[in-house]
Amino acid sequence: MKRFLFAILCFFLFGAFLLEMIRSYPGYLLISVAGKRIEMNLWVGLVALLLAVLTIFFAIWLIRSIGKMLGTGFSSVKFGRRRVARRRMNNGLVEFMEGNWSRAKRHLLKSASRSEAPVINYLAAARSAFELGNRDEANRLLAKAEASPGDPALAVALSQARMQLAEKHYEQCIATLERAKQLEPKHPALLQMLMQSYLQLGDWQHLRELLPDLSKHGNLPPGELEALEFSIYRELLREAGARGNAEKLRSFWQGLSGRWTKNLELRSLYADLLHGAGEDVQAEKENRWILDKEWRDDRVTAYGLLTGADPAKQQTIAEGWLRDRPDNPALLTTLGRISLRNQLWGKARQYFDKSLLLRADATTSAELARLLEAMGEQQDSARQYRDGLMQAVQDLPDLPLPKA
Repeated sequence: MKRFLFAILCFFLFGAFLLEMIRSYPGYLLISVAGKRIEMNLWVGLVALLLAVLTIFFAIWLIRSIGKMLGTGFSSVKFGRRRVARRRMNNGLVEFMEGNWSRAKRHLLKSASRSEAPVINYLAAARSAFELGNRDEANRLLAKAEASPGDPALAVALSQARMQLAEKHYEQCIATLERAKQLEPKHPALLQMLMQSYLQLGDWQHLRELLPDLSKHGNLPPGELEALEFSIYRELLREAGARGNAEKLRSFWQGLSGRWTKNLELRSLYADLLHGAGEDVQAEKENRWILDKEWRDDRVTAYGLLTGADPAKQQTIAEGWLRDRPDNPALLTTLGRISLRNQLWGKARQYFDKSLLLRADATTSAELARLLEAMGEQQDSARQYRDGLMQAVQDLPDLPLPKA
């Protein structure tokens, strides 16, 4: 309140001072322009000048205000169109996520021209067209997406690769991804699609080369990555031993890390492939290593099929296992076979007989029948052959037969 009263007092004092100046010093102003003279009181001239300045400022303010009004109106129209485009785009994306491809494509294409990110419209519309079976239209829309502002090359390439993968065009998909790899070599989606394509083609060597990047950047769950790595090494091991090339097989095995050479499944496969390549001595060692780590009936069966460097030592080792597993039919059959290699006919017969008492098995019956036939016991041999055949074929229907 005090400031307001002080301001009023100052205003009146200034007004009184100004009136006294006008009365005491009337002044005279002469303006000459192009030969014309204008005479007036100094104070009138100053007031006129002040009014002119105010008029100019008012005109400038008026022009700016009109300009702002026009700009606001234009922006409102433009914003309104963009708002409609954004709403259509949002609706199109919702339809896209719901799998309503036809409506999604329609909404996305209508809003593409006014979209702030038209590449999204075209990519989603291209996928919608693809899902509707319109491959040519999908390609045209991908071309429009690639021509959109920004740097959409990677997104377009990944979208195209997804379509090729869905169509099972694995070679084309790989070619597209290899081009995209030059733009972003560590992209998780790119690496995963390469993995899927190589898996479908059974290209295990390229998958092995991809493993380091998949491990670091593929965003795969640890269990899935380990299963993939196991599958790669298993299939490459099979390829290495496919033609009985023992040298190639050993070279591949020695190139594996210790973690995988200790894997019992891989080591079992390696032992079987060594046997197939005629490397029974090394295969016997591998099977013995596995059985020392973990008892497995399939491995003890495989052990009986091998001709080791010393059959007598094999017999001793297997009989040592029998002390801990006296009623294991697989081990007994294996001991029968090893006894045959050591020409211990009676012992072999005993092992086969005991194995069959514990478990009816066509293979063991055939082994015993063969031994009995060689020993001249034709009737017992024929009975074992018959028993083995009936064990192997257990689903014969109940049909009438003639009486003997």
